[in-house]
Amino acid sequence: MYRKIWETKHTKRSRNGLKSLNRLLVPILAVAVTLIGCAESVKHDEARAGRQALEFARVVFFEKNLDKGYDMLSDGGRRHVPKDKFKQSIAVMHARGFPTRLSAIEYEPMADEKAIYIFVTGQNDGEQFNYRFTMEGSAATDYKVLKIDQGSGFFALSSRKQPFKPPLTAGN
Repeated sequence: MYRKIWETKHTKRSRNGLKSLNRLLVPILAVAVTLIGCAESVKHDEARAGRQALEFARVVFFEKNLDKGYDMLSDGGRRHVPKDKFKQSIAVMHARGFPTRLSAIEYEPMADEKAIYIFVTGQNDGEQFNYRFTMEGSAATDYKVLKIDQGSGFFALSSRKQPFKPPLTAGN
């Protein structure tokens, strides 16, 4: 008899615990499913992002207007890099000269992010330049430069890297 009473109490507690847990989990799961359903993948306009990268490069590299170039950075870019450090970085990147021609040759959207990489090559009479512009934005917004990297052989961070056909160009 004692065993039957204990099993009944224990079973009732287990069922009540499950009911309480279900009351908590069901709304949480409903909200999660709703949010996932509402989340849409970010659409990019790679040509517009490429043109914005080249416009920024024209101001900074061709006109050498670093104050205006700094103002063209995204809010995040200006937040992480003070103006004097931006100017110093551009000067160090171009210690031997600036490009006179630029071509946006490839792009790589960041999966589900409001950001896209634009890969740009530049030339002057004696030197080749390679840049990766991290552009913040999406097709629904405007694109602004978040970050510039200079180097060669930027590897693809995903399988989404694509060439511009034809490449976008700026300069002589």
